[in-house]
Amino acid sequence: MGMRKFHTLYFEATRNCNLNCKYCSTGSSCGKQREDIAFDKIVSRIFEPSKILGTQSISFSGGEFLLRPDHIELLNVANQMGFSISIVSNGILLSDDKISELKALLGNNLYVSLGLNSFDSENKDTRDVSNDFIIKAINRLQKHNVRLNICVTIGDFNKDSFKETVAALQKMHLPFNRIPFVVRNCNASKLMLDKEMLRNCFHPYLTDCYNGHVSFVPYFLNPNDYELITGNKLQEDGYATNPTVGCWVGSYYAINPEGYVSPCPLFADSVYAGNVLNENLEDILFKSELFTRITDRKRLEGKCGSCKYTSTCGGCRVMAYYKTGNPFAEDPTCFIGELSDDEQIDLEKRTAHNFKNYNRMLKF
Repeated sequence: MGMRKFHTLYFEATRNCNLNCKYCSTGSSCGKQREDIAFDKIVSRIFEPSKILGTQSISFSGGEFLLRPDHIELLNVANQMGFSISIVSNGILLSDDKISELKALLGNNLYVSLGLNSFDSENKDTRDVSNDFIIKAINRLQKHNVRLNICVTIGDFNKDSFKETVAALQKMHLPFNRIPFVVRNCNASKLMLDKEMLRNCFHPYLTDCYNGHVSFVPYFLNPNDYELITGNKLQEDGYATNPTVGCWVGSYYAINPEGYVSPCPLFADSVYAGNVLNENLEDILFKSELFTRITDRKRLEGKCGSCKYTSTCGGCRVMAYYKTGNPFAEDPTCFIGELSDDEQIDLEKRTAHNFKNYNRMLKF
């Protein structure tokens, strides 16, 4: 059986940061101190109900999560409660001493995600740190045997370098996930990818790179191949959760620094169903109109609701929202309608081959 809904919580625990990345999606910046949700509220209103509801993993993010004075205490409680733990960090505070402290606390229950958009000088323009800095952080984490993931935000700014970025990540044997650039808290719509950019500059390399299969769309995996390769039946809801592929909405959910609960962190400040500080998490996830509709893929609009790959893809809900204003709309960046039958068959075969390798990688 596949894992149940909402197995992963992406928790933005603070907006405070030690960088000033000009395209930051959370609107975080150095020097603007904001009040965070109190420790006891996080435990009682987020950790405890999410555990009861079956959440298995928590990704701690920000801002910069490690700036919270109580980050060790929060990690300790989450670890004792049995959550799998990952930390999304910009790497600045990940010194040898800090990594040793985290390892002493969590042991092997630690996964770190770092952001790297390209292996050239353009990374500093989009991330406010150089690619050399991130590579040094990667080396420190690997020295301490910490599991790693690389977050690659994709958009107009790295469409020409993405092929080389993927090749470098493959050479380093690092898993990665793509994050579509969106205008959540910055006015730079010209940097968002479009259908042509996705088809020609990004999708070919995502399709052929199994260590990046964690999340991207369109995802041409035949549902029958998914079940055959994994041995898991797709949920009655009609989407894959073990492992999750394509759009992660429904497998994970996000809580922003003010407590608002969203289907995806990329529209966490605009599209949400309630606030966990004054509403029950169970009601938000399982009873709200937003969550019940967005996780029922047959109720998605346009081709996304009836596509052959709906259960393994689902289209990107945030791209639908930022380009149409409707999170339930068909993904306007999907190019399946422009493919010939032979091209679609070829993509399906390549996707199944690489998904098989990805699924094998997860077991290790």
